[in-house]
Amino acid sequence: MNGLSGIAGAATAGANPLTPLLTGAKRLGGIYHLDYDKAVVITDDLLKREAGGVPRNGFLLAAATVPTKETNAPLDEDEIILLRVRGTAALPNESELIATRLAAMRTADVREQRPATVIDNLTNGQIEMSAFDCEVLGTFYADTVARQPYVQWGADIDNVYSGARYFVYVPSAEVLSFIASYPEKTTDEIESWEEPDLIEIGVVRFASTRRRAVEAKMDNVPVKVRVTDFISRKTAVLGMTRVGKSNTNKTLCTAIFEHAARTKTNIGQLIFDPQGEYANINKQDKTGLRLLGTGSDRVKIYKMKPNPNDKQEFPLAVNFYDIDEFSMVWEMLGDALADMSTSYANAFKTARLIEPERSEYPTGPEGEKAFWDVMSDVQRGRLAFYALLAKAGYTGSSRRFTLRFKMAKKTRETFEQAYPNVIELVNQQQGLCAVRTPQAARMVVNWLSQRIADAVAGNQSVDTSTWQNCDPFMAVLTVFDATVGDAVLNRIRTLVDFHDPLSQGDLADKVWVDLVDGKLVIIDLSIGSDNVTKLLSERLVFRLIDRANQRFRANEPNVPIQIIVEEAHNLFDRSKSGKSTVKDDPWVRLAKEAAKYGMGLVYATQEVTSIDKRILSNTSNWIVAHLNSDNETRELSHYYDFAVFAEGLRKVEDRGYARIKTFSGKYIVPVQIAKFDHTMINRAREAAGLPAINP
Repeated sequence: MNGLSGIAGAATAGANPLTPLLTGAKRLGGIYHLDYDKAVVITDDLLKREAGGVPRNGFLLAAATVPTKETNAPLDEDEIILLRVRGTAALPNESELIATRLAAMRTADVREQRPATVIDNLTNGQIEMSAFDCEVLGTFYADTVARQPYVQWGADIDNVYSGARYFVYVPSAEVLSFIASYPEKTTDEIESWEEPDLIEIGVVRFASTRRRAVEAKMDNVPVKVRVTDFISRKTAVLGMTRVGKSNTNKTLCTAIFEHAARTKTNIGQLIFDPQGEYANINKQDKTGLRLLGTGSDRVKIYKMKPNPNDKQEFPLAVNFYDIDEFSMVWEMLGDALADMSTSYANAFKTARLIEPERSEYPTGPEGEKAFWDVMSDVQRGRLAFYALLAKAGYTGSSRRFTLRFKMAKKTRETFEQAYPNVIELVNQQQGLCAVRTPQAARMVVNWLSQRIADAVAGNQSVDTSTWQNCDPFMAVLTVFDATVGDAVLNRIRTLVDFHDPLSQGDLADKVWVDLVDGKLVIIDLSIGSDNVTKLLSERLVFRLIDRANQRFRANEPNVPIQIIVEEAHNLFDRSKSGKSTVKDDPWVRLAKEAAKYGMGLVYATQEVTSIDKRILSNTSNWIVAHLNSDNETRELSHYYDFAVFAEGLRKVEDRGYARIKTFSGKYIVPVQIAKFDHTMINRAREAAGLPAINP
C-alpha cells in the first residue's frame, strides 16, 4: 500500500494548498468563453506540442494566474477549475481560418513544399490557432480542515466571469496523479487522524495511442484508490471478454486480502468462478488467487472432484442421500422445479416430506395418534423420494442412510418371497420396517408400484390400500413411474452433477463459517449445467444473507463479506430483470438490503442490460472497459457521466483500458489497470505473515 503523494502531503504542510497544483504545469492557452457547464479554451499548435499533446478526455487546469509566475504570485481567484477535454470548438473567425488553411495547402501542394514555407509568419501563426471544447468538472479551492490547509473539491463553479481571466494548463505528472487519485485523504480522515489504505490500481491513460504520453513521460502516472471503497459496497466491472475483467477482480481481491491482514480484520470473500480461472493457476504467468493461501488455510476452493491431496480443495457437491441434509436437498429440488406447473409437478412439489413436530398436535391420545399418522405418511413419502433419486441416476449412499416405514405383515412377506434380505424388520408389533440403501428403497417402491398397478387393473394380489391412500407416497410415485410424463424426472436428473456420495454437511453452512473466519472462498462452477450453477449460487447467496440477517437482528457485529460474481450475466436471471421482487431475487436483495449487514457485491459482465436496474442503481464503484454495443453503452449512460465516454468505450478494445468511478472519487478517471502479478501476491502474503512464493 502507498502513502500520500507529494501534493496531498504538501496540502497539509502549510501555505496555500492550491499553489502546488500549478508546479510543473505547462501553459496551454486561455479561456475565452465560460459558463457553468463548459469552457472554450483557445490555444495554438506550438503550445499543444510543448504540452505533450492534448488527448480527448484529458484533464486541464484553469486558474487566474500571472503567466510564468504561477507558483510565486497569488491567484486572482483562490480557486482552480478542473476541465475535461471533450473535443474541438470553432473560433469566431473559423471560416476565415479554414479558407486561409485551404489556400496554404493548395499552394504547398503545387510547390511541393511544407505549408509553413509558403506563407508568412503572421499568417502561419493565425492558422495554427484552435480551440478546445471542455467540460467543467468542478473546482479545487483552499479550505482548512482540523486547522490544516486542505484542497477542497466542489462539483461545480459558483461564479462565471465574462472577462478573460483564466489561463489553462496541462498538469505535471505529479499533479495529474493527485487529480486522478483525489481525494487521497478525506476531511473525515484528517479530522480523525486516520491514514487511508490506498492501492495503485493502475496508471492514467487518456488515449489508446500513447506516443506523445510516452515522449512527455506522462505514461506512468499512478492512480490510487481506497481499498475500503470496495468493501461492503457494490462494484460493477464491465467489459467484453478478454479486456481484463478477471485481472481487475484479482487485483481487488488481493488488495482486500492484504488490507484485512494489515488491519487484522476478518473480511470474507466469496468468488463464484464459472470458468475455473480463479480456482486454478494461470498457465501463462503462473499467477492465481489460490497462491494467497498456499501453506495456510486462508484460501478454500470448493469444486467438483477435488484433489484429495490438495489441502485447499473441498467438495462442492452435496450428498443427496445424507438424511440430515434432506431439507436442503428438498429445497434445491423445489427451486429447480419452480417453473413447472403441471398438476403432477405441483403435487410433487407440495408433497409433505418434512417430518412434523409433536408440538403441532394436541396433547393426549388423539394428538399422539394424529402425529404418528402424519409421520407414517412422511416416512412412506421419503421412501419413494429416495427411490426416485436412485432411479434418476444418483449413485452411492451415505454412512447413516436408514429409512423406516410401516408395512403390513402380509405385504412384507409377499415382497420377501421375491426379494429376501432387502427389508429389515425393526418392530414386528408395529409393523415397522427399514431399508439401509437407496437401491433397496428403489426395489421396494418399484415392487409396490407394480402391485398398485395390478390393484387398479383389478388383479389385486396384496392389499395396497394404505399405500394408495398415502398422499405423499402417491405424489412421488407418480413421478417415479413417469406414467403421465417424465418432465419432472428429467429435471431432477439435471441436478445429478451436484451429488457426491462422499460429501458431508450443507455447503452454505460450511461457506458461512469460512467467511466469518475471514477466508477467501472460491466456488468453482466450471463443471455442471447453467441451470444447476445458477440454482446453487442463488441458494448460497440467500442462505448467506439470511445468516447475516440473523446476526443483525441479534445485535451481533456485522461480518464484512464480499461476493464476487464473474460472468454475472450467466447467473443473474435476465428473464426476471426488473420483474422479480426483492424477496425472490438474491442479487437484488443483496443490492438493496445487504449494506446494513456489511455485505458487498462485485459483479463482472459484458452485458450491462442483463443487470437488474435496482442493482445498477445501488452500485457505488464502476470499472468499465470496452463494450461493443450501443445498447450496452446506452444503458451505461444512465449512470454518472459515462455518456461522455460511450463512443470511446465502443471503439477502443485495448486490454485493461478502463474508465473508473469509485465511491470516494469525484469524477470518472481513464485508467490502464495494473497487471495482476506475483509482486501483489507476495505483498499480500507478507501482510498475512506468510513467506513469499516464487513464480
